[in-house]
Amino acid sequence: MPRTSKPLSVVWAAVFALCAHAAAPRTQAAEAVPVSVAVVRAEGSTAYQLEREFVGQVEAARRSQVGFELPGRLAAVGVDEGDSVTAGAVIARLDIGRLEARRAELRAALAQTQADLSLASATLKRVEEAVDFNGVSLQEVDEAREQERALAATVRLAQARVATVEVDIEKSSIRAPYDAVVVRRLADEGQVLAAGQAVLELLETSAPEARVGVAGDAADAVATGQSVTVVHGDRTVDARVRTILPLRDPASRTVDVILDLSPASGLVPGDLIRMRLSRRQEAAGFWIPVGALTEGTRGLWSLYVAEPDAEADGRGSHRLERRVVQVLHTDDDRAFVTGTLAEGEWVVADGLQRVVPGQQVTIQTEILRTAQ
Repeated sequence: MPRTSKPLSVVWAAVFALCAHAAAPRTQAAEAVPVSVAVVRAEGSTAYQLEREFVGQVEAARRSQVGFELPGRLAAVGVDEGDSVTAGAVIARLDIGRLEARRAELRAALAQTQADLSLASATLKRVEEAVDFNGVSLQEVDEAREQERALAATVRLAQARVATVEVDIEKSSIRAPYDAVVVRRLADEGQVLAAGQAVLELLETSAPEARVGVAGDAADAVATGQSVTVVHGDRTVDARVRTILPLRDPASRTVDVILDLSPASGLVPGDLIRMRLSRRQEAAGFWIPVGALTEGTRGLWSLYVAEPDAEADGRGSHRLERRVVQVLHTDDDRAFVTGTLAEGEWVVADGLQRVVPGQQVTIQTEILRTAQ
């Protein structure tokens, strides 16, 4: 059967509908409102401050495990963990009964020898007087003199032996070498100790120090006597560089910097601190907001510059151009960059996901300050 032709009016209606549909996007595009972007003006700089932090640990100026030079039985420990001691105070003693008996014995021997020396001296005097009237021979005089000399030497030897025992008695007491706090007790009364065995561990109570490992060439920015800032938690503490050790750690490749901390710092050994160092780095570039950067290729970054559009047709006053830059340094919410950027150009500060190169935009300069 032959096909029935559609009415001409239906065909023309379809044609008009297709034309209207094709024209709709052009009308919408023509009526699109340009994007408004916030910008900052690129202002050049010849340098930036390179801020770095290095972690260190607070240490006591002195920390000692103290014991006796002599072996013996521990008779008394006068302090316990947490106690404070002053320099020179006796904090532990050995049993010195045997040493006291030995000292008494040597003192008695010394007294006897001193008596023999007194007799020999009197004898020598009488012999020398008898020489004047030929009552004794010269041989007897010489013998008397040598007897006195020998006994004098014996007295000195006895005195030295007594002094040795008294030194041993003195060494049977431990005296605090400096003002300190007892952090560990390592032996108790009645224990027989070997020579050098530790009894107590002491921590000096004077102002602590800190040891910070500084990496790379940052150590060149530190000098002895320099004041630095250290941070513990949310606190800032003043410190001074006491010395820089002339040795680089083979594992970490750091140089140890020793800091004197303020007595009022409140820091205790074992606390971790961060030392902040600042160094001026000479370089020509621009400070811009971090939000103005978008990742580029080969390690570079891009940003958008709003250039005045002389051919603007009322939809926008500026047109966007992409510029390639290199980031040299970041500081919180801003970055120092160098590259294809000129002084005074308007840089789009944020909202880069809404724009593309060549897009016409209107700029808002009043809502953001420059990044300087």
